Amino acid sequence: MPSLAELFPGVRTDEPLSRHSQFGVGGPADWFFSAPTVESLAEVVAAATSMGIPVTPIGAGSNTLILDRGVRGLVVQLAHKEVNMTAEGLLVSAGTMMPRLALDAARQGFSGLSFGIGVPGSTGGSIRGNAGAFGSEIAGLLVQCEVLDTRGNSRTISAEECEFGYRDSRFKRDWIDLMIVSGTFTVGRSDPHVLQQEVKAIQQQRKASQPYGIRSLGSVFKNPEGDYAGRLLEAAGMKGMVLGGAQVSPVHANFIVNVRHARAADVLALLELGRERVSRQFGVTLEPEIVVMGEKD
Repeated sequence: MPSLAELFPGVRTDEPLSRHSQFGVGGPADWFFSAPTVESLAEVVAAATSMGIPVTPIGAGSNTLILDRGVRGLVVQLAHKEVNMTAEGLLVSAGTMMPRLALDAARQGFSGLSFGIGVPGSTGGSIRGNAGAFGSEIAGLLVQCEVLDTRGNSRTISAEECEFGYRDSRFKRDWIDLMIVSGTFTVGRSDPHVLQQEVKAIQQQRKASQPYGIRSLGSVFKNPEGDYAGRLLEAAGMKGMVLGGAQVSPVHANFIVNVRHARAADVLALLELGRERVSRQFGVTLEPEIVVMGEKD
């Protein structure tokens, strides 16, 4: 029987996932496919499932720590990028990056998505994790999303069905195997010049308060109720701490940056140390915001 890579020339074997992580870390995937279209994604996923090969979707890898041993099975990514206005709202393909969406929406006079300039991930990944920044989040705008199951079948899911919570949704709990291929957002209309200035202001605020221009995992812990993870981590002495090639950002203690060919193990050690210190000193258990993916050591 032909292998997956023989059946589909676009499928690569032993693909280093560090190439597909904004953090630049991660072991190999047994198979990897960057789908140019939703149809090609459905076809490859259905074939892999029929062969008994597990399928793992990945977005831009901006808030995902891929372990050093990599991921078994097929890892898929939707490369298709498209933004169109429909009767339901602004239809955005899952592969579209949120900062690009924010810029394009502002230029075209669509309001509500300016916060996306501060979300360095794909639209699909942002829906999965209910990403947000500067007081706004996906849950407040999503109307519905289109998904594929592991057999390549598509369906529409309403925002209500997603059961969004703080940096959470059913995609992170019950629907782990579902692959988001697009989202439809409700938007308003406003002066493009005003919106572009709004985007610029948010971007400047992000540059001033978060690490910028360096490989980062984004916010690694969720903010506990009534407090900030960054404040607690800084008070616990974590700011600037280095383990291996990873460092707790000296700009913001809730960010871990890749300063010297970091490994996932370095990041996990920093996460555990931060959680332990905050728990011991303040009695608060920090909950990770990042997703850990792959085969454990």
